[in-house]
Amino acid sequence: RMAINTACNELNQPWFESGVSENAVSGHIQFILPGETACFACAPPLVVASNIDEKTLKRDGVCAASLPTTMAVVAGFLVQNTLKYLLNFGDVTAYLGYNALQDFFPTMRLKPNPGCDERNCRERQLEVAKRPKPVVEVVVQKEEEPLHAD
Repeated sequence: RMAINTACNELNQPWFESGVSENAVSGHIQFILPGETACFACAPPLVVASNIDEKTLKRDGVCAASLPTTMAVVAGFLVQNTLKYLLNFGDVTAYLGYNALQDFFPTMRLKPNPGCDERNCRERQLEVAKRPKPVVEVVVQKEEEPLHAD
C-alpha cells in the first residue's frame, strides 16, 4: 500500500484503501484525495509506522485471524463507495470504520499530516492550500402556505 500511496500522490490520483484488523472483527475503508485527505503515510498502521517487517509477525503454522463475513462487509462498503465516486451519486465517504463487536460504524474525514513523510503528499497539500476557497451560497426557502385552513 505504501508503493501505491507514493504513486498516487505523485500522479495526484485519488484512490481507495481498505483493511481488516488483526482481530478479524473490525475494518475500514478510506477514500484518499491527495493533498485534501490523509494519505496512507499520514497515519499508517502501527506495523508500517514502526518499520516492522510484516514477515517477522507471521509464524509457521499460525494463520492470522480472518473471518469471511468481516472481509465481505468491508469489501461491500468499498465497492459501494467506489461506485458512488465513479457514477457521481450520493456522498462518497472519506473514512468508514466497522466494528462488528459493538455494531459501531464511525465516519470521519482525516486531514493530511503537514509533516507527512511522503514528499508528494506535502506538495499536494501546498497545492490544495493555494486553491481559492469555494463560496457556499445560503438559500433561504419560503415555507409553503397550507393547502387548507383548519
